[in-house]
Amino acid sequence: MSQPALRLSPLLLTLVLFGAGPAPEPPSRPGPEGGGVTLLPNGWRIAPAGRHITVGDLPLAMVESPDGRYLIVSNDGYARPTLAVVDTDRLIVRSRVPVENAWLGLAWHPDGRRLYCSGAGESTVKELRWANGTLVPAQSFVLPRPSKESFVAGLAVSPDGSRLYAVHALGELLSAVDLTQEEPVARSVSLPAEAYTAVVSPDGSTLYVSLWGGAKVLAFDPFTLEKRAEITVGEHPNAMVFSKDGGRLFVACANTNAVWVVDLATRAAREQVSVALYPNAPAGSTPNGLGLSPDGHTLLVASADNNAVAVVDVSRPGASAVEGFIPTGWYPTAVQFSRDGRRIEVLSGKGLTSQANPRGPQPGVGSSDAQYAGSMLLGSLSVLPVPDRAALAAYTKKVLELTPYTDAARLAPARAPAGSP
Repeated sequence: MSQPALRLSPLLLTLVLFGAGPAPEPPSRPGPEGGGVTLLPNGWRIAPAGRHITVGDLPLAMVESPDGRYLIVSNDGYARPTLAVVDTDRLIVRSRVPVENAWLGLAWHPDGRRLYCSGAGESTVKELRWANGTLVPAQSFVLPRPSKESFVAGLAVSPDGSRLYAVHALGELLSAVDLTQEEPVARSVSLPAEAYTAVVSPDGSTLYVSLWGGAKVLAFDPFTLEKRAEITVGEHPNAMVFSKDGGRLFVACANTNAVWVVDLATRAAREQVSVALYPNAPAGSTPNGLGLSPDGHTLLVASADNNAVAVVDVSRPGASAVEGFIPTGWYPTAVQFSRDGRRIEVLSGKGLTSQANPRGPQPGVGSSDAQYAGSMLLGSLSVLPVPDRAALAAYTKKVLELTPYTDAARLAPARAPAGSP
């Protein structure tokens, strides 16, 4: 297996070495600075590319409608979860469907008329019917609940639509529901660690589960749920996507700076592609979302703590290269290409800005009027045309200008101001 490395195109390398320049001194208060730039409370700046709308509280997942006209976004934060239906042409939220519980999992049935949503702490999967741009709740499938703390996370549906798969975060369980039965019943197997999500190979022959707590991807027989293989990857594996030919599996590993590339013929990781902004940056990019272009040549990687999407050329197996970065909102959680490949869609979990909470809460002071931070961060959807080389170069330069980190700053940290404790 190749050693971890940041492979940069010549254009990006030039920008890293010479184009970013020193970050400006931060003002005293977070908020808009003008020119589309916003200072965050943590000292980072954002200037997201594209057009934006607020979609809800901590959006974690999105899927495109079968006709490509709408996006369905799962909002899974502090407030009651919702599924937001977004008209992508007008870039407006057409409707919101409240659900009692939801977290991450969102998957279409191949018939395009049924959408499945994680029921999170209810230990269910919800089925909603889709018609004419409208979602209507239909039924729920009850899953075993392995522990009080467990909740349903990622979902997958087999290519033939016969089976639905769900993993339980904190519960170390994989469940399968036979959708061909008149009254479907879940069948489950234990996992060796906490899981994040699941995907089914394009030919339907293998089910893969990312083990957030185990630094592995497990391969299962999709019919018997018999384990076939364990594949070692980086820490906190999460989102997964197949290459267009189905021969590789890209795995985002959040506690590293890398996407691990698994050769499915040998079931071993053969490549690690770093999406760090600088070659020597410590772990902290938090890659947590993946999207592959329709032609299979380009992989998008949402890096939550870089407030950026990395654009990676994956057209040559074993020689993937970062081509540049796109600035996003605060804490991107998901990214994808539109079905026609003309635009990029990005969810940002914390949205476009922070907000002050002068009414508290304050330590030791009770108040029914408090402004809890978790209820004030509204996530966003950004939509932009796929950039050409010149636009990507400009975006990359912007991302590097916005970050307060540089390799040089890490090696020579600033001194504490006089009088600091």
